[in-house]
Amino acid sequence: MSRIIGNVGMLDLTEATEESVKSIERIDNVGMVLYRAETAHLLALLTNAGNIGKTLEIPRGYRFFKGTLRLNAEYFRHKQPENVFTYGTVVIDQDVTLEAFEHSGLHMAVRGEVYVPKHLEGAVTASLLKMDGAEASIQAYQSELRFESGKFRLTNAYLSSLKEPRYLVVNGVLELEKDLDMEQFAARLETLHVNGMAMIHEEQSPYFYDKMKSINGQVKVIPAGFEHVTKTLRLNARTIRRFADRKLYTKHPIVLDADVTREAFSRAIAGIQSSSIVICSEDIEDLVWERCPDVNTEIVSYEQAFVFVEGEEAWSKDQLLALKEPASFIVDGTLILEDDVTEDVLEAKLRSLDLFGKVMIAEKRIKGVLYPYLRSMSGSIIVKGTEEKFAGIGNVGMLSL
Repeated sequence: MSRIIGNVGMLDLTEATEESVKSIERIDNVGMVLYRAETAHLLALLTNAGNIGKTLEIPRGYRFFKGTLRLNAEYFRHKQPENVFTYGTVVIDQDVTLEAFEHSGLHMAVRGEVYVPKHLEGAVTASLLKMDGAEASIQAYQSELRFESGKFRLTNAYLSSLKEPRYLVVNGVLELEKDLDMEQFAARLETLHVNGMAMIHEEQSPYFYDKMKSINGQVKVIPAGFEHVTKTLRLNARTIRRFADRKLYTKHPIVLDADVTREAFSRAIAGIQSSSIVICSEDIEDLVWERCPDVNTEIVSYEQAFVFVEGEEAWSKDQLLALKEPASFIVDGTLILEDDVTEDVLEAKLRSLDLFGKVMIAEKRIKGVLYPYLRSMSGSIIVKGTEEKFAGIGNVGMLSL
């Protein structure tokens, strides 16, 4: 049975056969293809793939290892000479001596990172260059290594648990706690290395960049005095009372209900920096604009009633007719208009449409009905049945055939 697959980060053909390659009907794009000399002919069969970023041959006689390979003194004491190709990370422990490494007979080729103690940096570098290191990134350390994966929040409690300085490696998302003791941060971390994304506060920047050896990804800086909002924030006349001159930094929508007065908003919110949308009544729209200097922020106002669609919602004729007055529809997810929704119903109950996501309609004619109501159009209107249906596997980090 043939399969359809989205984007693939790494396609492993080291043990593939013609049958396994032909079982793939289509692959969108491939970041890198790994193969051996004996499977090189299979590259010609990848006519069903889109763009291929790079191909890399594993040298003949090399054992292939995927993931994290940790080598300690015990390994070098007992292991026979070996050729290893690693796709991932190699960690050589501090207890490995220069003599043990040089007499081990270990030959490495690495696609990824190699963490080595400082006293082995030269020898490991020479070894990788000799064997054509396959784009290895060498990171030398003196303090003990500490690895964290996934979404990792660096807190004062974590720093206090470190008895000695550490070389910290984060694979994923690193977030620095807002009230992190940066003097302790400087004392407890020898070096910081991030593969992914780091989220820090502006006042932490000097300490952070001083410890940051390298980052394979991006750093997002929360401006000084701003609070990081990590989900959609909806405020009404009651809930806004807990805010006082707050500055908000977010990539999620902020929704202000109609009962939020000018006085309440002025007291509560001093600034908004958002890459998403802010929804507010026309009564406070000018105040919202004053507090949103970022041109990437979409400010959407409503006159009376509004409907905010963030996930997926289906609306029928009866639901629309149940609205007491025409409403502004703000779509950041998917709005499905059922087949019984007619032109007359839309004209009676739709005041405006701000489209950042998708609207699914039953027939093309409804698209013409919706267009006069559009104010923002960065999304799409799709006739049901015409959307591309993907009946396969989504994106894959690594695929072995």
